[in-house]
Amino acid sequence: MEPNANASFCVALHRTMGCYVARVLELPGCIGRGATEVEAVESARTAIRAYLQLARALEGDRATVQLQIRV
Repeated sequence: MEPNANASFCVALHRTMGCYVARVLELPGCIGRGATEVEAVESARTAIRAYLQLARALEGDRATVQLQIRV
């Protein structure tokens, strides 16, 4: 998962529990949070970088253990 320098992602902004949440639609589980919409989007930008960095690190790596858990 290696985006180019001009990569862009769709972000859905939500107002919930007194803050804003920016959910990155193309990256499941990748979200940002902030007191304002701008802070949430900036947090999402940081989360995208971390998500992609981890995806690159795990690429081709086999899981040591796979578990199924209940919530």
